[in-house]
Amino acid sequence: MLQGEERFRFLNTFKLNDLVIMRQEHRDEVHIIKDGFRPTSGDGFILLEKNVAGIVKTADCLPVVVCEPDYPIASIVHAGWRGTAKKIVANAIRKMAHLGVRRDRMLAILGPSIGSCCYEVKEDLCNVFMEAGFSGRIFKYKNNSVFLDIRQANIEILKGEGIENIFDINICTLCSTMGFHSYRGGEKEKRQINFVSLM
Repeated sequence: MLQGEERFRFLNTFKLNDLVIMRQEHRDEVHIIKDGFRPTSGDGFILLEKNVAGIVKTADCLPVVVCEPDYPIASIVHAGWRGTAKKIVANAIRKMAHLGVRRDRMLAILGPSIGSCCYEVKEDLCNVFMEAGFSGRIFKYKNNSVFLDIRQANIEILKGEGIENIFDINICTLCSTMGFHSYRGGEKEKRQINFVSLM
């Protein structure tokens, strides 16, 4: 993804010098991008370099951006159900706080993901989240089926870390008519790219 001419056009369009795309592993590792460091695998970035795009790919999982408007640091994470259960967003926030960002100044943006309208799950997955300390509010029940609200789960994490300024795009990648790719919708190979950069 984003090789050759496509990479050049992306960088040129957004006036960027470089981009970082990792092999995503549905875990909770968050890397700090500075001094030319380019990790090959992981599910989150904290950017300290300017004019570099940190990219995560999604096709139902939730992209989450955390930043502080007046501080030169931004984070983006790929929060699938595994990363959410492991609280990858909390990892990013804690690393940003360690780097000097005030939590009361941070804000978060939740991008497109599969919604609780469509994300049917089994009981064993419910148990994973309950054992990780999430509330029952992250589940919706309909016609004897259980649906996971991955957005609400990450909102719980964000609020638990002291982040109150949360902006939720609230678009479902599966049932939206806006043309997003959805793994559950049968698009096994296609992905959205979500990125953040410092200018």
